[in-house]
Amino acid sequence: MIYLNEEDRRREAQAKEGAIALATVASWQTEPCPIMLPPVLAGFLYCRTPDLVLAHWRRNVSLGRLLAAARETRLDVLLVEPAWMTTGSDLRVSAILCRSGETHVYRGLRLWAAGVDGPTWLIPDPADMDLDPSCFDLSLKRMTPDEQRPFSDLETRDLGLLVGGIRWKAIAGGHLV
Repeated sequence: MIYLNEEDRRREAQAKEGAIALATVASWQTEPCPIMLPPVLAGFLYCRTPDLVLAHWRRNVSLGRLLAAARETRLDVLLVEPAWMTTGSDLRVSAILCRSGETHVYRGLRLWAAGVDGPTWLIPDPADMDLDPSCFDLSLKRMTPDEQRPFSDLETRDLGLLVGGIRWKAIAGGHLV
């Protein structure tokens, strides 16, 4: 049995709020996950257009269980998690993608935005050099890893991460600050 403490509850609420805000930033329509999906996906959101499950961090749901659910359903899963090692309330995304019978995980993704109403992408955190370099355009109908970057230089990258973080927090009602 897993015992939840106040910190777990706070992290889960923050991640859930962040997942809803991410769907809003990406202009995805959400609905509760259908009951026909594996029980581990209960309580998460299903996004019809990109055909994915938008999950949020929960103490009792491991990455392994989400991988198994993604393999079983052939659905992509985006897991929104509060970053462990920051003093702020940054969020990170892990993308679990099922392609051709194989499951691939892309961790440490951050929201990048080209302005207030501009395109949005998920890009690997530049502070972690061990991450897969793939980026994801959130306007596509399906999550697709791409080596193409939405920025041309480091200043544009950093500005886009700042704008993406601000948009994410603002849509969540400023509660992620």
